[in-house]
Amino acid sequence: MGQKEHNITAVDILKAKRAIQNVVFRTPLTYSKGLSDVSGAEVYVKWENLQITGSYKPRGAFYRMNMLTPEERKKGVIAISAGNFALGIAWSAHRMGVKATIVVPKNAAKVNVDTCRALGAEVIIHGRYFDEANEYCKELVKKGDKVFVSGGDEFDVYSGHGTVGHEILEDLPDVDTILVPVGGGGLATGISCWAKTMNPNIRIIGVQSTAARTLYECFKAGKMVDVPVPPTICEGLSGGITRLMLDLALKYFDDVILAEEERLRPAIFWLLKNERQLAEGSAIVGPAAILQNKIKFRSREKVAAVVTGGNIDLEILGLGE
Repeated sequence: MGQKEHNITAVDILKAKRAIQNVVFRTPLTYSKGLSDVSGAEVYVKWENLQITGSYKPRGAFYRMNMLTPEERKKGVIAISAGNFALGIAWSAHRMGVKATIVVPKNAAKVNVDTCRALGAEVIIHGRYFDEANEYCKELVKKGDKVFVSGGDEFDVYSGHGTVGHEILEDLPDVDTILVPVGGGGLATGISCWAKTMNPNIRIIGVQSTAARTLYECFKAGKMVDVPVPPTICEGLSGGITRLMLDLALKYFDDVILAEEERLRPAIFWLLKNERQLAEGSAIVGPAAILQNKIKFRSREKVAAVVTGGNIDLEILGLGE
């Protein structure tokens, strides 16, 4: 479904940076005294919750959409997403005047679904989780003529997401470790490609939760594994793993770890109290893993933790009506 025949490279990320730099925000990387005190490391947070649409997804979505031919733009696009990629596609399509159809599972954040519709996208809700929605999306692709835009198997999307790594290395060139939430793994792959090109010794650690742990199990087994997905507030991290993505994870990631699902809400409130920032469940796993002492750092090791988005239904936190 439209993927290139080459691996992602640093050159691809530079091309993406040039294409999107006047469209997306350059988000801040700030020192966190609280996370540093807890861990003994020197921890910085990359705030992609402050990105357009409230997550990093427009980076890859816009770059991929920008490559559509005039004929493809007339046909429109169709995409599958647990939430934030849908929002990135809807925003990009609205900006470009392209019709977008997006399939999301029932566990997608309501705030994302409502915003996609407000941007003019057709949203189809199908399946309990990502993998079920993905199968339905494949059926729609076969029946129609819309251009399928994948958040999981397209190197252009990875390249756009990789600009997060470019910014981290510009702001913190001597970073030792980067913590990245991983669902499908496109963000971590893009960041890894840039970081390890600049310095092969940079440690890339993917983070999931004990409920949304598909990539963790596949990574540890070194092969595709069928992993049940229980209820989780990390809908963006559940499912969506492909053989290509696993191969890239095994190539680029140094480790994948788990934050405890039942302690994610307290971590969200901790971030609100100490950093005055709102993170969604999928985005909080890096800081949560630090707060839960899931990672051992050297004294004063320089760490960048990516907070990938802030699109959370407030009912999850007991703050809704």
